[in-house]
Amino acid sequence: MKIRYISGVLLLAAGLFATSCDVEEDYLSRSGEIVSEITTGTASVTAIAAEVTGTVKDLTLVSPGSYEVGAYYGTAADPTTAGSKRSGSVDENGNVVTTITGLTTGTTYYYATYVTLQDKVTKFGEIKSFVATNVIVTTKEAEEITSSKAIFSADITGTDGLGSFETGVKLALSADDITSGITRELAEVGGLLPGTTYYYAAFAKIGDGYVYGETKTVTTLTQQMGYVDLGLSVMWAQTNIGADSESEAGTLFGYGDQTAMMTSTKLEDYTASDIAGSVNDLIYNLDLDGDSPMKSQMPTHAQIAELVNNTTHQWTTVDGVEGMRFTANNGNSIFLPATGYRNGEATIADAAGYYWSGNVSSVHSDYANTLTFNSSSAKTGYSRRSLGLALRAVRAYAEVNPESGNLVFGDLESNGRLRIEIYNEYGATAANPPIDPSSIKFARNMVVSFTLTGITDNLKSDATGSYVAGLEYSDPSWGVSYWSSLSMGKYEAMVTGDGTYTVWMEVASQANGAIVFCVDIAGLGADIDDWSKVGVEVNAIKLDADVEQAVNQSIVSFGNKDGNGVDGRIEIYNEYGSSGAAAPGAYNTSLKFNGMMLVDFTISGIDGNLVEDASASYRTELSYADASWDPSYWGGANYGGATVTGDGTYQVYTYLKGNCEGAVVWAIELYNLWVQLADPSKVNVTINKVITPGKY
Repeated sequence: MKIRYISGVLLLAAGLFATSCDVEEDYLSRSGEIVSEITTGTASVTAIAAEVTGTVKDLTLVSPGSYEVGAYYGTAADPTTAGSKRSGSVDENGNVVTTITGLTTGTTYYYATYVTLQDKVTKFGEIKSFVATNVIVTTKEAEEITSSKAIFSADITGTDGLGSFETGVKLALSADDITSGITRELAEVGGLLPGTTYYYAAFAKIGDGYVYGETKTVTTLTQQMGYVDLGLSVMWAQTNIGADSESEAGTLFGYGDQTAMMTSTKLEDYTASDIAGSVNDLIYNLDLDGDSPMKSQMPTHAQIAELVNNTTHQWTTVDGVEGMRFTANNGNSIFLPATGYRNGEATIADAAGYYWSGNVSSVHSDYANTLTFNSSSAKTGYSRRSLGLALRAVRAYAEVNPESGNLVFGDLESNGRLRIEIYNEYGATAANPPIDPSSIKFARNMVVSFTLTGITDNLKSDATGSYVAGLEYSDPSWGVSYWSSLSMGKYEAMVTGDGTYTVWMEVASQANGAIVFCVDIAGLGADIDDWSKVGVEVNAIKLDADVEQAVNQSIVSFGNKDGNGVDGRIEIYNEYGSSGAAAPGAYNTSLKFNGMMLVDFTISGIDGNLVEDASASYRTELSYADASWDPSYWGGANYGGATVTGDGTYQVYTYLKGNCEGAVVWAIELYNLWVQLADPSKVNVTINKVITPGKY
């Protein structure tokens, strides 16, 4: 910045103005005033007039009658010595605006912002220039609008004979801020915030002067962020803020910038405190969550450390963009593109990723904690708060935890069932509900985990000892619902005494709220001997839970069960078979669940490959033992099996009481199939998915 002075008076480094004794009283009346910065800004130009801008910092310390601001201008290259003066206005932030009229079209003018103090000392900003011009800019409507992009264009006339000039578009969050908004090319502009209204105006820039078109508005589409369950304390978003796909860097923000517009390099312009999940957290304030009851936010330093320490890291390329893939023990992963960083207006595009946490460094408050990675490593780091870094959102699992003291349970309908009433508009919980019924919002599934105590050794002598539990639910429309038949299906639990159980449901459309929400356990209410001993707790209500387990398809095989020459077996994993040799202990850290396990599989090579007189009907069920051999299931239940009648897709399931971790034997038995195959080598099997609603 070029600074010029006109005066025989010295401007002291401390900012005090000293003079001769005859005006000493005037200067002492406002001691300590400081003008720390003066700059000349841009000019908005027409054929005969211009509005020029600038800044003068710290005039709030000076009495209004003791200074003057404005601009010097003229056709000479140094208007501060050979130009005319026009006074202007200044706002509380030090922004100076000066209107200059009577210009000659086609003439180049030079200008500089000034401030004069006590009619004695004048200080100038740098000298800039503009051309008075009859160029006309017409701003066109934005096109191809997404949640983070739009295409901007303009018609520009009157440029013949003008020589070189620039074009572009200014974007701001209000019409008044257009001239100081961010500058982008007339093309597709990315890095916009979802669900945000932008004001924009096309321009032609001639020298330091701008000819603006009409100011228009565009509103980006709302974005419902997708999230990935990495088995960590929070879910991680699939894309960066300001991006439509996982490979896009999105916007680079200074720490705590709420606008995505700030490019200042001064620390004092940025937040200096922890902001994750607060009103100063941009992500928290964006509408990214649709009908989820949970709110997106910036990750904390601890959550970034958890991501780094509990995933594997692979430098890779997606859509031609380099970045790091973080893969969790459950097989799920997220890709974070290498973003580089921004320092002021300049973007430094190095092959590394820099992402903010929502925590200021505990070592030095000039810095905030970050996620940092390159082709060789990923780690927690820190960056100066004024730098521009990417943002990736996190969100808590959609989970509602009822107030146990407000639950109602018992044989509430006198039908022999034990009912756990979580909410019932027509029941006892209507007056004092243990949940906010409006918080029950889901589009795919709902999983309910509950714990029973005081059941074991508290049943009548003729009790059956085994009971089916299921959900009874409807949202207020009565159109999204599940009413368990209390026969043992894939959504139910088999209650056999004290313990933790999981029931669940799936839906095909959005559920909003609850009008009836209970767990019923058929026959248990009639078999309890002493109700005073019974305890019930609903541990968690998970909404749109990730219920699928990752499967290593490469080690799945089809063979003969135990070498008996009769039964077929699909081995998903067998510690003592080929899969155990290929991947020993493959599921010991990734497979963790309680309750239901369902396996969906496709088998081919049966049709046209059976011996003469084959039955073409084969009973099929699941075999499973966790890594400790308990819990386990070896078939024999009257539910959960399937009948394979040829090529096709089938499901088998069972309910396991207790926490299951890992696998030692995990197979699907196809009784009598092997002996009836003409050529077993023609059989192929694919495990499509494994569902465990009680996943943890």
